[in-house]
Amino acid sequence: MPVKLEGPRPVATERLRLEPLVLDHARGLDRFARLWEVSRYTANIPHPYPPRCAEDFARRSTEERRDGGGWVFAVIGEGEEGMVGVIDITLADDRRTGELGYAFAPWVWGKGYATEAARAMIRLGFGYMRLDLIEAYANVENPASCRVLAKAGLRRIGEQRMPAPARDADMLCEAYRAYWSQLR
Repeated sequence: MPVKLEGPRPVATERLRLEPLVLDHARGLDRFARLWEVSRYTANIPHPYPPRCAEDFARRSTEERRDGGGWVFAVIGEGEEGMVGVIDITLADDRRTGELGYAFAPWVWGKGYATEAARAMIRLGFGYMRLDLIEAYANVENPASCRVLAKAGLRRIGEQRMPAPARDADMLCEAYRAYWSQLR
C-alpha cells in the first residue's frame, strides 16, 4: 500500500539546496526556462516561453504536491548563483513508480549539478517516498542528459518515443530505469 507522505522538506547536498518549488521561485525559473537552449531538449517547456508560465508552473506544482501527484524542487546553487535548475519526481497512479525530470540553466552546465541533484532525488524517491521504481527519459539529441542519468545510477533500457506536448510531436528518448532493490 502506498505511503501518505508529509512534506517535502528541503534537501541539502554538498553544493546544492533543493527546495520545494513555490511561487517565489518563479522569477528564477523564468531566467533559464525561457531559453531555447534549455527548452529544445524538453517535452514540456514551451518556446517561446509565455508570460506567467513560470508562475503557473509553480502554482500547479504546489497543487500537485498537495494532492500527492509529484514533488518539484527548485535547485539553488552555491553562493550567489541563486536558482540554477528545477528537478522533480512525478508519481504514477500506483504511487510506487516515479518519473525523474529536470532542467538546468546553461550557465551551470558541466558543473555536475544535474547529477548531484538527480542522485539526491533518487535517494529521496527510494528512501522517503518508498518508491519501487524510478524512470527517466532524455532526448537522444542531448547526450549530456543521458550521461547525467547514467552517472546518477539509472540504467539505460533502450529508446522510446515519448509525447512532447510543448513540441506538438513525439520525441525520441533514451529510457532509463532504477529499481529500489538494485540500489540498496
